[in-house]
Amino acid sequence: MSERLPELLDARKLQAELGVTRAGAEAIMRRLPVVEIEGLRKVYVRRDDVVRYLEERTSVGEWRFAKAAVRS
Repeated sequence: MSERLPELLDARKLQAELGVTRAGAEAIMRRLPVVEIEGLRKVYVRRDDVVRYLEERTSVGEWRFAKAAVRS
């Protein structure tokens, strides 16, 4: 095998790395393909999928909720 195996992250590891709540980490994981290993209850996501997900949802500009507050 010449390619490296993908790095797998569970919800706890994702939470720690991103600095989000457990619910936030689980919400991200629900939007990604998951890796389920037979005989284990734990679910994983691939690090590359997380990186791609975050890059696709990163934008330049004002925070939209800040705009809503200005309208008041």
